[in-house]
Amino acid sequence: MAPMSSRLILRFCWAASLWSTAVLAATDFSVLSAGLSTWNQTDWSLTCRELIQGQYQSRISLSNGYVGASLASIGPFFERDVNQTDANGLPPLNGWPLFDERLSFSTISGFFNVQQNATGSNYPWLYQYGYDSFISGIPHPTAIIFAFGDEYLDATVSNTTISNFSSKMSFKTGVAEWTYTWTPAKLGTSFNVSYTAIFSRARPNVIAVKATIVPSTDANGTATDLLDGQSAYRSYLAGKGVDQNGSTIYTSVHPNGLANITGVIVSGARFVNAYTNASSRTSATGAFLSGNETTIGQTYDINLKAGKTATFYKYVGVASSDKFQDPFSTARSEQSLAQSLGWDTILKEHIATWAALLPEDSVDDFRDPVTGKLPDDPNIEMLQIASVASPYYLIQAMMPDGSGLNDNGVSVGGLVSDSYAGQVFWDMDYWMAPGLNLAFPSLAKQIVNFRVKQYPQALANAAFNNYPNGSTLYSWTAGRYGNCTGTGPCVDYEYHLNYDISFNILQLKAITSNETWFENGPLDILNGVTVMTSHLLEFNDTTGSYWLHNMTDPDEFANNIDNGAFTIASAAVLLAQANSLLSAKGQTINQTWVTQQNIEFPKAPSSITLEYTGMNNSAAVKQADVVLLTYPLDYTQNYSTADRLLDLDYYANKQSPDGPAMTYSVFAVDANALSPSGCSAYTYALNGLSPYLRAPWYQFSEQAVDNVEVNGGTNPAFPFLTGHGGANQIVPFGFLGVRTTQPVLFIDPSLPPQIPFVKIRTIYFAGSTLSATMNQTHTTITRLTTPSSSGLTDTYANTTFPLSVGQPLSGNMTNYTLSLNVPLTIPNRLYFQNLTVPGNLLQCQPVSSTDSYAAGQFPVAAIDGATATKWQPATNASASLLVNLTAIPAGVAIDEIYIDWATRPPRSAIVYLGNSSEITGTGAVIFGNEAVISFPAIEPSIPYNATAAALSTDQVEPVVGNTTTLAVAGTWSGLYARLVIEGCWETDGVGATVAEFVIRRAGSGAAASASGNMISTVTAASTSVASESATSTATATVTTAPTSTTAGSGTGSTATSTSSSKASTVDMRGLRCLLQFLVVGFGLWVM
Repeated sequence: MAPMSSRLILRFCWAASLWSTAVLAATDFSVLSAGLSTWNQTDWSLTCRELIQGQYQSRISLSNGYVGASLASIGPFFERDVNQTDANGLPPLNGWPLFDERLSFSTISGFFNVQQNATGSNYPWLYQYGYDSFISGIPHPTAIIFAFGDEYLDATVSNTTISNFSSKMSFKTGVAEWTYTWTPAKLGTSFNVSYTAIFSRARPNVIAVKATIVPSTDANGTATDLLDGQSAYRSYLAGKGVDQNGSTIYTSVHPNGLANITGVIVSGARFVNAYTNASSRTSATGAFLSGNETTIGQTYDINLKAGKTATFYKYVGVASSDKFQDPFSTARSEQSLAQSLGWDTILKEHIATWAALLPEDSVDDFRDPVTGKLPDDPNIEMLQIASVASPYYLIQAMMPDGSGLNDNGVSVGGLVSDSYAGQVFWDMDYWMAPGLNLAFPSLAKQIVNFRVKQYPQALANAAFNNYPNGSTLYSWTAGRYGNCTGTGPCVDYEYHLNYDISFNILQLKAITSNETWFENGPLDILNGVTVMTSHLLEFNDTTGSYWLHNMTDPDEFANNIDNGAFTIASAAVLLAQANSLLSAKGQTINQTWVTQQNIEFPKAPSSITLEYTGMNNSAAVKQADVVLLTYPLDYTQNYSTADRLLDLDYYANKQSPDGPAMTYSVFAVDANALSPSGCSAYTYALNGLSPYLRAPWYQFSEQAVDNVEVNGGTNPAFPFLTGHGGANQIVPFGFLGVRTTQPVLFIDPSLPPQIPFVKIRTIYFAGSTLSATMNQTHTTITRLTTPSSSGLTDTYANTTFPLSVGQPLSGNMTNYTLSLNVPLTIPNRLYFQNLTVPGNLLQCQPVSSTDSYAAGQFPVAAIDGATATKWQPATNASASLLVNLTAIPAGVAIDEIYIDWATRPPRSAIVYLGNSSEITGTGAVIFGNEAVISFPAIEPSIPYNATAAALSTDQVEPVVGNTTTLAVAGTWSGLYARLVIEGCWETDGVGATVAEFVIRRAGSGAAASASGNMISTVTAASTSVASESATSTATATVTTAPTSTTAGSGTGSTATSTSSSKASTVDMRGLRCLLQFLVVGFGLWVM
């Protein structure tokens, strides 16, 4: 049996029954439909006015690159997740490998423990050779607790006592705020309360909190400065106390197993106001004090006056012995200095530092350059918010170059979560790094620094596994040490990690052109991985090629296979790059490395790239794998553009809906580079964000659906910085088409038709600085002076900058040179204007639906020109989508309607054509004179055949979905087309699918075909239902008696049937004069 994947939870029966039932979310956290937050473009802030307690998605994440914490929805408190379906049930849990309780975590960068094993692992037997290392928590540092008698304000406060709630997070300032009215049930008094919290960007050891409280009547109570030990997971007490002289308390912890490592937290209460009795200070007690041994607090008596504002501050110093020789002294001195400087100074310098780290030109901007406003489109607003939030959350986990604190890796959950045990994966090097390298190269050095720091251990890992001297092998997971462990094997697993690390180094080298940096550590890693690779690849006498045995590609649904396409191609590319480095230095290239590039690249007779040798057609893919060959790898060895497009479409249909969030960002980049027609790049871009972003704070979840009962059993990582890293690549590498794998910069711009404009973040290459803006037809790129603050030296300071437009090694490129401050305008590729189906009136037109849809299965997918994307309503009840054709002259004669249903045909369908529409409670309705074209009896015409299905499983081929084609000669289009579907031949309750909805202009040529006209074709995954291997037929009611042709090839066979029906006659030509009706809610690009 293959070992357990690093991204799959334990699937033993006991684990499923014990854990899965405790984490059902009760709240819709969708950024598009839930309405939980509002965006302010001016200060880059999100405001939430709905209190959602005990659910991790609602918590604010704050960190400064050295220390961080997740803060409760009600304020800067510690919070545990609450079972939303059973108050007495098990608490919600985090995922692999710890499966520990969901809570608001707090930690210090690099504060890892050491322990013998974990609840979950990949290869448990490896623990005999070395222990694992997981992130340890520290006491939660930010709480100020108000108490009046038995009533107190913390994360457990009853929501019935809270009104006028508002919380706010500004990405421009890094400041979190909460305001609300608290009305304790027993007091007869209400309190207007506010909190503000910062993790200082100017002072990495400092946290500061401000609280105000205004009572409606005089009230006597207490205020407590609390360090809450409940977040100190996998840590134990070193010491704690209340300092007798002053206003400070302290607690210190050791990570489990490491008594020689200490983390120290010192908190000072500045409760100096007219309402606090300074002499009343005492060690805290009370119901709000947890029993954790590391918890400590200091309490003051307060005597509040009606209508008067009392203000309280706390200043916290944090340090660990990992980075500071005397962490007690550092924490105390930093705390003392912050308190002496005061709130206004600390806040001001914090905001200024964030502004310098994340200036406005460092994020992509979708605002209209004339009006300065975003288009009135929720999808583009989502793209805008994500373009700010993603770099913000990534940078939160990083320290500047030169700080001495920037050699710890960036974990999946940053410094605010112990998801994936706080360990470092390929996520950091391959997903988070590229967008950061391009816009924040100085900060991005931290990622390489971590790998350089663990280089000696990588040498030791290789030596232990009998690799030649100088070889390096990085462990799949890495904590404090990077040794080979049960969670992080070094061999017989995901070797691609070593190439991911190497290619990130090469990209940062290309962007910075810093040879001194490169040759002092990073080059050693490349050399070590190259030596390892030459030993890893084995020559196969039978095939005459080099093989890679017993490995796992990124798709962890398939473990311990041979010749994983992405990994073995990465090995060949690295060998070529290593020789290029030798050649650039005038050294002799290694002929063995040249020979070993003749790899066993797995391919089916259909020319589809197999994910691994022996793969069959039944495979479901966990995450981006083969599609990574196109981008970021830029693999071209016997791999044509046609091959890449074939793979893109095939693996889009094989992608599991339960895969992690970063996957579709690469599909978006690939689609924009490869598609000859349509706008599926936009669909994939939406799919890379919308299903995974969580309101109110636009943090990524690992899963499209957080409920483990329906998502395949995965407790999602949250926040999922890997998803932010993927999203952060879509605009520059997808829309602008940036490629950094060649000696000169390549761009290949094309902006999807749904996006009118974008100003690209400032980017760097070879030390040069570039700015670009894109509209629908053209891109303007300008070379700027490289600022000294970037830490870069412009390689082309005294000459022009070379730029290539096109795709590397394509043979179809145009070369330019850029002088400083001289804009260059170039035409965009307008491939989306090419029609996948000739004469299609619907392709890439604005489309909307008022019906809910399955995660990632957007209405736009039905008209984007690619059958690899699909619209799927959430249920099999009646659902509709409306296509806005007002951009097309009214009264176009049509002769055919063609629908590709993919693998899930509906039971019935109706197409309405008309010239006016309105939104009603049940959806968009066309009114006035209209044509109604009915498909009342769509049904499989070929029963499911198990034998044929078994044969088709072995053949990896592009296959055709169920389709229906209706001849409707004599019919005229209107300004709107509505498709209504109902039922589904599957019996799971989920809706049918529409891969492509086509209405063809009369005289456009041959009938549409699912296997031609550049349509991406879909294979039906045969399991049990007839429709999965069948052809659908339809009886249609239209203006004339039509010919209905339906075809499908779920088992490799094709059936054609003809049916006719009585026609209802409606003359559509008269609709051309019905333009007097007002159009409500359309004319915008919407889903």
